[in-house]
Amino acid sequence: MGRFETTVEFYRHREPYPAAFFEEVSRRLALTAQTRLLDVACGPGLLAIGFAPFVGSCTAIDREHKMLLAAQQAASQAGVNVAFIETAIENFEARDNSFDLLTIGRALHWLPREESIAVFDRILAPGGRIAICGSAAGDSPANRWVSEYKKLRRAWSSAAEEERHNVDAERWFSSSRLKKVDEVSVAYKHTVTIEDLTCRALSFSITSPAVVGDRRPQFEADVRTRLGPFAQGELIEEELTVKATVFG
Repeated sequence: MGRFETTVEFYRHREPYPAAFFEEVSRRLALTAQTRLLDVACGPGLLAIGFAPFVGSCTAIDREHKMLLAAQQAASQAGVNVAFIETAIENFEARDNSFDLLTIGRALHWLPREESIAVFDRILAPGGRIAICGSAAGDSPANRWVSEYKKLRRAWSSAAEEERHNVDAERWFSSSRLKKVDEVSVAYKHTVTIEDLTCRALSFSITSPAVVGDRRPQFEADVRTRLGPFAQGELIEEELTVKATVFG
Protein backbone atom coordinates (compact mmCIF):
# COMPACT_ATOMS: atom_id res chain seq x y z
CA MET A 1 0.00 0.00 0.00
CA GLY A 2 1.32 3.45 -0.93
CA ARG A 3 2.05 5.97 1.79
CA PHE A 4 -0.85 8.17 0.69
CA GLU A 5 -3.39 5.49 -0.20
CA THR A 6 -5.54 6.12 2.88
CA THR A 7 -5.39 9.92 2.48
CA VAL A 8 -6.80 10.28 -1.05
CA GLU A 9 -10.43 10.83 -0.08
CA PHE A 10 -9.45 13.62 2.32
CA TYR A 11 -7.27 15.71 -0.02
CA ARG A 12 -10.18 17.86 -1.17
CA HIS A 13 -10.12 19.38 2.33
CA ARG A 14 -6.55 20.69 1.96
CA GLU A 15 -5.93 24.44 1.76
CA PRO A 16 -7.29 25.49 -1.66
CA TYR A 17 -5.52 27.22 -4.51
CA PRO A 18 -8.00 29.99 -5.46
CA ALA A 19 -8.71 30.95 -9.06
CA ALA A 20 -6.93 34.29 -8.50
CA PHE A 21 -3.71 32.39 -7.78
CA PHE A 22 -3.70 30.61 -11.14
CA GLU A 23 -4.61 33.83 -12.92
CA GLU A 24 -1.82 35.83 -11.27
CA VAL A 25 0.88 33.19 -11.75
CA SER A 26 -0.16 32.76 -15.38
CA ARG A 27 0.02 36.51 -15.93
CA ARG A 28 3.40 36.92 -14.21
CA LEU A 29 4.95 33.97 -16.02
CA ALA A 30 3.32 34.93 -19.33
CA LEU A 31 1.86 31.48 -19.92
CA THR A 32 0.45 30.96 -23.41
CA ALA A 33 -1.11 28.35 -25.68
CA GLN A 34 2.45 27.32 -26.53
CA THR A 35 3.46 26.62 -22.90
CA ARG A 36 4.11 22.96 -22.06
CA LEU A 37 3.53 22.27 -18.37
CA LEU A 38 4.43 19.29 -16.20
CA ASP A 39 2.98 18.94 -12.71
CA VAL A 40 5.33 16.78 -10.61
CA ALA A 41 3.93 14.55 -7.84
CA CYS A 42 0.50 15.88 -8.77
CA GLY A 43 -1.54 14.13 -6.08
CA PRO A 44 -5.25 14.71 -6.81
CA GLY A 45 -4.33 17.18 -9.56
CA LEU A 46 -5.06 20.53 -7.92
CA LEU A 47 -2.27 22.43 -9.69
CA ALA A 48 -2.55 20.64 -13.03
CA ILE A 49 -6.29 21.26 -13.21
CA GLY A 50 -5.90 24.90 -12.15
CA PHE A 51 -3.18 25.72 -14.70
CA ALA A 52 -4.51 23.61 -17.60
CA PRO A 53 -6.71 26.40 -19.06
CA PHE A 54 -3.70 28.74 -19.24
CA VAL A 55 -1.27 26.49 -21.16
CA GLY A 56 -1.12 24.60 -24.42
CA SER A 57 -0.45 21.17 -22.95
CA CYS A 58 -0.56 19.89 -19.39
CA THR A 59 0.95 16.64 -18.13
CA ALA A 60 0.80 15.41 -14.54
CA ILE A 61 2.73 12.56 -12.93
CA ASP A 62 2.46 10.76 -9.61
CA ARG A 63 3.66 7.43 -8.28
CA GLU A 64 0.42 6.79 -6.35
CA HIS A 65 -2.22 4.98 -8.43
CA LYS A 66 -5.21 6.05 -6.31
CA MET A 67 -4.12 9.69 -6.39
CA LEU A 68 -4.06 9.57 -10.19
CA LEU A 69 -7.51 8.04 -10.33
CA ALA A 70 -8.81 10.88 -8.15
CA ALA A 71 -6.99 13.44 -10.31
CA GLN A 72 -8.41 12.00 -13.53
CA GLN A 73 -11.93 12.14 -12.13
CA ALA A 74 -11.44 15.73 -10.93
CA ALA A 75 -10.03 16.81 -14.32
CA SER A 76 -13.00 15.25 -16.09
CA GLN A 77 -15.43 17.05 -13.78
CA ALA A 78 -13.58 20.34 -14.37
CA GLY A 79 -13.65 19.83 -18.14
CA VAL A 80 -9.90 20.29 -18.62
CA ASN A 81 -7.45 18.25 -20.66
CA VAL A 82 -4.59 16.80 -18.60
CA ALA A 83 -2.43 13.79 -19.52
CA PHE A 84 -1.84 11.72 -16.38
CA ILE A 85 1.09 9.31 -16.10
CA GLU A 86 1.78 6.94 -13.23
CA THR A 87 5.48 7.31 -12.50
CA ALA A 88 7.95 8.83 -10.07
CA ILE A 89 9.96 11.81 -11.29
CA GLU A 90 13.24 9.90 -11.07
CA ASN A 91 11.83 7.31 -13.52
CA PHE A 92 10.13 9.77 -15.86
CA GLU A 93 11.16 9.16 -19.46
CA ALA A 94 10.22 12.38 -21.21
CA ARG A 95 12.21 13.72 -24.15
CA ASP A 96 14.89 16.34 -23.49
CA ASN A 97 13.61 19.94 -23.36
CA SER A 98 10.01 18.69 -23.17
CA PHE A 99 8.56 21.30 -20.79
CA ASP A 100 8.58 25.07 -20.34
CA LEU A 101 7.17 25.02 -16.81
CA LEU A 102 7.31 22.47 -14.01
CA THR A 103 4.98 22.87 -11.05
CA ILE A 104 5.41 21.15 -7.69
CA GLY A 105 2.89 21.49 -4.89
CA ARG A 106 3.27 20.33 -1.32
CA ALA A 107 5.62 17.53 -2.34
CA LEU A 108 9.18 18.82 -2.60
CA HIS A 109 10.17 17.07 0.63
CA TRP A 110 9.20 13.69 -0.87
CA LEU A 111 11.34 13.99 -4.02
CA PRO A 112 14.82 12.40 -4.13
CA ARG A 113 16.86 15.55 -4.51
CA GLU A 114 19.82 14.74 -6.78
CA GLU A 115 17.87 12.33 -9.01
CA SER A 116 15.05 14.85 -9.39
CA ILE A 117 17.37 17.72 -10.23
CA ALA A 118 19.04 15.61 -12.92
CA VAL A 119 15.65 14.93 -14.52
CA PHE A 120 14.64 18.59 -14.22
CA ASP A 121 17.84 19.65 -16.00
CA ARG A 122 17.11 17.22 -18.83
CA ILE A 123 13.40 17.85 -19.44
CA LEU A 124 13.24 21.60 -18.80
CA ALA A 125 13.48 23.63 -22.03
CA PRO A 126 15.99 26.50 -22.32
CA GLY A 127 14.55 29.42 -20.39
CA GLY A 128 12.15 27.09 -18.60
CA ARG A 129 11.08 27.57 -15.00
CA ILE A 130 9.94 25.62 -11.98
CA ALA A 131 7.19 26.94 -9.68
CA ILE A 132 7.08 25.56 -6.14
CA CYS A 133 3.52 26.18 -4.93
CA GLY A 134 2.00 26.14 -1.48
CA SER A 135 0.19 28.17 1.12
CA ALA A 136 0.65 29.38 4.66
CA ALA A 137 -1.69 30.73 7.30
CA GLY A 138 -0.54 34.12 8.55
CA ASP A 139 -0.76 35.69 12.01
CA SER A 140 -4.10 37.39 11.44
CA PRO A 141 -6.77 37.27 14.18
CA ALA A 142 -8.79 34.93 11.96
CA ASN A 143 -6.05 32.31 12.27
CA ARG A 144 -5.91 32.10 16.08
CA TRP A 145 -6.85 28.42 15.82
CA VAL A 146 -3.87 27.46 13.63
CA SER A 147 -1.25 27.10 16.38
CA GLU A 148 -3.57 24.80 18.35
CA TYR A 149 -4.22 22.76 15.21
CA LYS A 150 -0.49 22.35 14.54
CA LYS A 151 0.17 21.43 18.16
CA LEU A 152 -2.44 18.71 17.97
CA ARG A 153 -0.97 17.24 14.79
CA ARG A 154 2.53 17.25 16.27
CA ALA A 155 1.21 15.45 19.33
CA TRP A 156 -0.09 12.66 17.12
CA SER A 157 3.04 12.35 14.95
CA SER A 158 6.75 11.84 15.51
CA ALA A 159 9.12 14.82 15.64
CA ALA A 160 11.18 13.31 12.85
CA GLU A 161 8.19 13.04 10.54
CA GLU A 162 7.08 16.61 11.25
CA GLU A 163 10.58 17.97 10.63
CA ARG A 164 10.79 16.30 7.22
CA HIS A 165 8.11 18.62 5.84
CA ASN A 166 10.04 21.82 6.59
CA VAL A 167 11.98 22.24 3.34
CA ASP A 168 13.70 25.44 2.21
CA ALA A 169 13.23 25.49 -1.57
CA GLU A 170 16.26 27.72 -2.22
CA ARG A 171 18.48 25.38 -0.25
CA TRP A 172 16.93 22.36 -1.97
CA PHE A 173 17.91 23.78 -5.38
CA SER A 174 21.31 25.11 -4.24
CA SER A 175 23.26 22.34 -5.99
CA SER A 176 21.46 22.91 -9.29
CA ARG A 177 21.77 25.52 -12.02
CA LEU A 178 18.36 26.86 -11.01
CA LYS A 179 18.06 29.97 -8.85
CA LYS A 180 15.08 31.81 -7.44
CA VAL A 181 13.90 34.39 -9.96
CA ASP A 182 10.44 35.42 -8.75
CA GLU A 183 7.79 34.95 -6.10
CA VAL A 184 4.06 35.33 -6.66
CA SER A 185 1.74 35.68 -3.65
CA VAL A 186 -2.04 35.89 -3.48
CA ALA A 187 -4.01 36.52 -0.27
CA TYR A 188 -7.10 34.41 0.19
CA LYS A 189 -9.75 34.25 2.89
CA HIS A 190 -12.46 31.62 3.18
CA THR A 191 -14.55 29.69 5.68
CA VAL A 192 -14.04 26.05 6.64
CA THR A 193 -15.87 23.76 9.02
CA ILE A 194 -14.47 21.75 11.91
CA GLU A 195 -15.29 18.67 9.82
CA ASP A 196 -13.20 20.08 6.94
CA LEU A 197 -10.23 20.54 9.26
CA THR A 198 -10.68 17.08 10.77
CA CYS A 199 -10.56 15.60 7.27
CA ARG A 200 -7.62 17.84 6.36
CA ALA A 201 -5.68 16.44 9.31
CA LEU A 202 -6.39 12.92 8.01
CA SER A 203 -5.03 13.94 4.59
CA PHE A 204 -1.52 14.42 5.98
CA SER A 205 0.76 11.39 5.88
CA ILE A 206 1.84 11.96 9.49
CA THR A 207 -1.77 11.73 10.76
CA SER A 208 -3.31 9.58 8.03
CA PRO A 209 -5.91 6.89 8.76
CA ALA A 210 -3.13 4.34 8.32
CA VAL A 211 -1.04 6.08 11.00
CA VAL A 212 -3.73 6.75 13.61
CA GLY A 213 -5.28 3.32 12.98
CA ASP A 214 -7.85 2.20 15.52
CA ARG A 215 -7.22 5.43 17.46
CA ARG A 216 -8.98 7.40 14.72
CA PRO A 217 -12.18 8.10 16.71
CA GLN A 218 -10.04 9.50 19.53
CA PHE A 219 -8.00 11.56 17.05
CA GLU A 220 -11.10 13.03 15.40
CA ALA A 221 -12.62 13.82 18.78
CA ASP A 222 -9.38 15.54 19.79
CA VAL A 223 -9.46 17.75 16.68
CA ARG A 224 -13.08 18.78 17.35
CA THR A 225 -12.39 19.50 21.03
CA ARG A 226 -9.33 21.65 20.27
CA LEU A 227 -11.00 23.63 17.50
CA GLY A 228 -14.43 24.05 19.09
CA PRO A 229 -13.56 27.24 21.02
CA PHE A 230 -12.51 28.97 17.78
CA ALA A 231 -15.66 28.18 15.80
CA GLN A 232 -18.86 30.10 15.27
CA GLY A 233 -21.20 27.16 15.23
CA GLU A 234 -19.18 24.79 13.05
CA LEU A 235 -17.52 27.53 10.98
CA ILE A 236 -13.95 28.78 11.22
CA GLU A 237 -12.31 31.54 9.16
CA GLU A 238 -8.99 30.87 7.47
CA GLU A 239 -6.70 33.45 5.90
CA LEU A 240 -3.99 32.13 3.60
CA THR A 241 -1.09 33.45 1.58
CA VAL A 242 -0.91 31.23 -1.50
CA LYS A 243 2.52 31.40 -3.05
CA ALA A 244 4.54 30.27 -6.07
CA THR A 245 8.31 30.47 -5.66
CA VAL A 246 9.78 30.48 -9.15
CA PHE A 247 13.18 29.07 -10.13
CA GLY A 248 14.84 29.50 -13.49
